[in-house]
Amino acid sequence: MGFMHWLDTTESTAFGRIIADDYGKLGRSVAVRGDDAAKRVKRFSKLTERVHDFQRQKALNFYQKAKMLSAIKERLEEQSIDEDEISAFLRSLLLREVPR
Repeated sequence: MGFMHWLDTTESTAFGRIIADDYGKLGRSVAVRGDDAAKRVKRFSKLTERVHDFQRQKALNFYQKAKMLSAIKERLEEQSIDEDEISAFLRSLLLREVPR
């Protein structure tokens, strides 16, 4: 069971798709509301925090994290999000500020 659990990415990929869908919705709503830069950062940082909380709660291994990020990337590409924006979002998920 241990090794098969390590390879099970069902939950992490499903969560990745949800995050990508929420990212797309958030981007559209930010544009419609005309939020300033500070509000945009706050809204998107909440989404990033959801991903980090999920990773902590589920204790994802690197394979599961990679599959989750891949699912996010694929779903954002399906939504025609700009490649640079996708890369920036994925970097924000990978590179997190270390608490002081």
